[in-house]
Amino acid sequence: MEGHLTGSYLVRAYRPAFQEARKLLPRQRDFAELRRHALKLRFWPENHPETEDGQVLDLDWSWVRSLSGKNIGELRIGDTIAGHDNLRVIFFVPQEKTKPPIIWVLAAFQKKRDDFSKA
Repeated sequence: MEGHLTGSYLVRAYRPAFQEARKLLPRQRDFAELRRHALKLRFWPENHPETEDGQVLDLDWSWVRSLSGKNIGELRIGDTIAGHDNLRVIFFVPQEKTKPPIIWVLAAFQKKRDDFSKA
């Protein structure tokens, strides 16, 4: 199938992150929507990457300031999923590059406020 999404990274989730997301969003439809947002990390680090078809993806992310230099970032999800807003996906980008390079999802949760720290 031509025109499918590929991206530059493989996105993998640690089992605790997967279980945490399942607990937060038990309905398959809601979980799939969260997964679709997390898979946008394939196009990281661009904020507004484009697919091969020219479709623009919204990728709102930043590094976690309290863990500076550790390559741990947060993907902010603007949609409300199953009544949950302010959802975050925490991810890790290893220094060493593999083929294909991997982004690891560490956690997925709903935040009560916007920042992790005032740093």
